[in-house]
Amino acid sequence: MTRLGSKAFGSPLWAGLAAAVLTGGLSACALPWPAAPASDPEPAQAEPETAPQAAQGAAQETAPRAAPEPRYTLPPVGLVNQAAPPIRFVGRPGVPVDGYRVVLAMTLRAKGFSSRGVEQTTGVIGAERLASPVDLELSSFRSRRIRFSRYEPLDGLPSARSIAGLVDLEDDAGRRLSLRFEADYRADARGLVLERTVWAAAPSETPEIDLFIVPAAPLEAAKASGKVDYRRLRAKLARHAVDLQKPATWPSGRREYLIVVMARDRVAPEARLVMGVSRDPAGAPQETQRVRRYRYDGWPVAVLPGIFDLAGAPFWVQVKLAKKSGLAEVDDRDGRLIGLFAMTPER
Repeated sequence: MTRLGSKAFGSPLWAGLAAAVLTGGLSACALPWPAAPASDPEPAQAEPETAPQAAQGAAQETAPRAAPEPRYTLPPVGLVNQAAPPIRFVGRPGVPVDGYRVVLAMTLRAKGFSSRGVEQTTGVIGAERLASPVDLELSSFRSRRIRFSRYEPLDGLPSARSIAGLVDLEDDAGRRLSLRFEADYRADARGLVLERTVWAAAPSETPEIDLFIVPAAPLEAAKASGKVDYRRLRAKLARHAVDLQKPATWPSGRREYLIVVMARDRVAPEARLVMGVSRDPAGAPQETQRVRRYRYDGWPVAVLPGIFDLAGAPFWVQVKLAKKSGLAEVDDRDGRLIGLFAMTPER
């Protein structure tokens, strides 16, 4: 099988602390706070105090103490803090570690961590005001990539910053989603204090899709059992699907199959998959009216039942992403092409 026109996202590049924390590890994490200054050498033996010296020391002890220094000092905008974990940045690679910590705190809170746990792990205060950005359980998701679009001083203050960007998440079932974030924060004696945060879902306009061709019986049996979700469906498809990378093994003769397309990336609620088959790559797709469509928490799946001879004449599977506008139905000829799969058997 040859695949054309597909979009693939980069592989996960979070490592070290990011991998440990964002996959659920909290107790064994240590953030790279700036190193404490080296201790002074052991002082030499002091001379005995005279009376004036003793009085001066007592006066100093009763004087009010100076305000504590900030626990974390924000670096100048644009400087790279080498203590930051190896994380994939896109857009603004010079974002220092404070921006990373704030996004980490927001993500942990969205994954269900308590505000106290977030503060102890990241040094970011104010996470109790953060709400989940989507109507979805995110505890099983890990971060793949962070893309900063803004990192700049806030209102001209040297100890305050404003950031914005996207966080890409993925779970072990292959589902992915992106979240848009904004945050304003400042540094004081306690740590990094959140002043304002915004979370929003960022649906994919060009989702990556996977194609499976399976004998109809196993999948119909799973559907009849009623125990089908995205994870179970993907596992069953992988177990029963024809190996599309090995055309020499494709069965010959007309048989009943299900052509199944699963989106890896979450799409907008009004978006749906449009699928059909054609005898040439530029031809109009056929059988589109027979497609069954399903949604699993925002991840679309399309299923085309039919009788096909995989070892017979070549055919193409076209997949588009179309959006419904208002009450009008989507025309199956509309939409953006997101996948074109060539089923060309070996001769």
